[in-house]
Amino acid sequence: MPSEIKIEKLNNPFEQIGDGYHCFGCSSKNPKGLKLDFFRNGRTLITRWHPDPDLQGYHNLLHGGIQATLLDETAAWWIYAIAGTAGFTSRLSVRYHKGASVAEGDLYTVGREILQRRNLYLIEVNLYNHRLELCSSGELEFFTYPVEKALADLYYPGHEQFKGTWGYPEDFGLPAGLPEALA
Repeated sequence: MPSEIKIEKLNNPFEQIGDGYHCFGCSSKNPKGLKLDFFRNGRTLITRWHPDPDLQGYHNLLHGGIQATLLDETAAWWIYAIAGTAGFTSRLSVRYHKGASVAEGDLYTVGREILQRRNLYLIEVNLYNHRLELCSSGELEFFTYPVEKALADLYYPGHEQFKGTWGYPEDFGLPAGLPEALA
């Protein structure tokens, strides 16, 4: 059954920076990177990623450090696209619930704001397997800059540059009903 909720596939404006942009998490040009795509549903950020078997720890299980990276990158993009500024992770706490297979299908992250206090955001990000079972969860505290400083000093392109294409989850290769299942 098709999803009834439309989502936005976000644009990656950092790709316009040129040769100096090689983010491990989101650059499509980093041959060793994760090459993440991001989707927005209201104030929720979703990522789909097909795991690389070269990034396993134990046999067929995604390395815990890569799981933490997925959580961190999702929270960073929440700050860019939803909070409308840039900043840095000041604290990351991860809990591992079950192994995330590198051999069974795509993995998904879902990020949401828990709390904002002045320039600090607390973001919750969960990592799910292809069956939408919780594999790891994180709470990330982000120190954010005023948008003027982010624009001037951090290559932040501005909130509007992240606007992308709207469609149903299945239009982007996501499982039908994904936003509803993870709500």
